[in-house]
Amino acid sequence: MKYLVTFLPLLVLSWAGDEDKVTLANNRFCFELLQSLHGFTEINLLFSPYSVSTAMGMIYVGARGETQRELFQGLGYSASGLTHEQVLSAYGPHTSRLQSPQSNATFKVANAVAIDERLAIEESYENTLTTSFKADLHKVEFLHGPQATLNLINDWVKEKTNGKIMGLFDGQLDRSTRLVLVNAIYFKGSWNRPFDRVLTEKREFLNGGETRTEVDTMVGRFEVGYHVSDQLRVAVTDLPYVGHDFSMTVLLPLENDGVERLRRNLTLDLFQSLVSELRGREVDVFLPKFKLDTKYIINEPLKRLGIRKIFGDGTDLSGINGDTDLVVDAVVQKAVVEVNEEGSEAAGADRS
Repeated sequence: MKYLVTFLPLLVLSWAGDEDKVTLANNRFCFELLQSLHGFTEINLLFSPYSVSTAMGMIYVGARGETQRELFQGLGYSASGLTHEQVLSAYGPHTSRLQSPQSNATFKVANAVAIDERLAIEESYENTLTTSFKADLHKVEFLHGPQATLNLINDWVKEKTNGKIMGLFDGQLDRSTRLVLVNAIYFKGSWNRPFDRVLTEKREFLNGGETRTEVDTMVGRFEVGYHVSDQLRVAVTDLPYVGHDFSMTVLLPLENDGVERLRRNLTLDLFQSLVSELRGREVDVFLPKFKLDTKYIINEPLKRLGIRKIFGDGTDLSGINGDTDLVVDAVVQKAVVEVNEEGSEAAGADRS
């Protein structure tokens, strides 16, 4: 089956001031990253843009010069009307709100930094990580204890994602590693109206617009938000979780080959327009059960967004340790999602 899934792509714009702008920047980055992910489209595409933007945000606060400017543009801060000072001041309350307990669903956001004991990081950078990003700091030995460090990071991610993400690192850490930044996100919610397991049956699914296959399909008739867009040639259904704090927005292309075209053309403005057109109505919903587990190195998609300096050739991350010898080797995303009759469970983790 061929799916395109983004986990937590759109945070509700309901907060005041600079926090609202950080949310807007994250939303912009989500859709721009989606459009830059060509090359991953031959497989099911699952990613958590919020995890990427948060990990990159922790890099941003340690960047200087042209490296910082690229991140300021590429992460959507500039387009969202933020100044550098506002980015730093807004992330603290933004992260705190996301980490506040939700009454009707389990939603967790956590950040961590593994710092080599040989690396003396700037006090101001350490303070920003702990106050603005609420990050857990771990002093480790990349040189003499790489396996122990790997296990520590993997165990931390496993704990924060309720065991959904295992092995964010699946190989040895390079002994030259000095710093690892990690973001983990976890969500579990029950449908406001669950599907009846008795009605789940094998139904035809058109895979990538070409291959017909039989998949387990959930069936139900619910009152949900619904809209058909002639502009994007897509039907939109919004399936709420218990409490209506969260929902899953499903976009179904009207043409068989519409998934890739949707990926290329969907922007934040278009998505918000689609959501604003949703109207409650009784809809027959046919939704495949699915479970996806993906892992990507997203250096190239980030470079397409103009974020290049962090990977070398003039990198300036001197705000981290006062020197320009640090570079980002890779930005790796691992994400897992399961959708069934009861609801959804999803997790994402990013490291750089």
